[in-house]
Amino acid sequence: MKNFVILASSLGLAFVAWAGDPPTDGKTVNPATVVYDDKSAFAYIKTLAGSWARTGGPGHEHGSSSSVVSFKVTAAGSAVMETYNAGQPNEMISVYHMDGNTMLMTHYCALQNAPVMKFEKSGVPGEIKLGFLGGTNFDPKVDAHAHEGTLMIKDQDTFEQISVGYAGGKPLPPAESLMKRKE
Repeated sequence: MKNFVILASSLGLAFVAWAGDPPTDGKTVNPATVVYDDKSAFAYIKTLAGSWARTGGPGHEHGSSSSVVSFKVTAAGSAVMETYNAGQPNEMISVYHMDGNTMLMTHYCALQNAPVMKFEKSGVPGEIKLGFLGGTNFDPKVDAHAHEGTLMIKDQDTFEQISVGYAGGKPLPPAESLMKRKE
């Protein structure tokens, strides 16, 4: 279970989002003030390309643990790949893409399963939510898996990630992390 909390905290995985096209008046939109939909969430996730520092926050089992998370736009701009623990035995990949008008994320987990999550509009400014849709290589009523996540965007270079895993069909305590863009 301890390893699962670490794995679940990797979910955000970047559920972060941007308002889409910049305003025409030359002003920059604060991403923490945007109410996101699928399209604007995916557009912002594309802007995450690069390296991010993840630090365990309140509720994180390992307190001040840290790691580097990278984002890469791939497949001619149709997908964003997030890599957590690159080169390590517990490396994980999350892939974000649009399925028609719906943003999906598949988390290729070190637990050797692949939960799929779907964007859920919350109506809360700066909040990106992903809810469980299904997946492969696990029984959600029994097996541990990443189940849902929320990103609270603080500014263009910072967001808080709250990830919830499930085991035995029940939620585990949330894992919280702070993500900051690396220079």
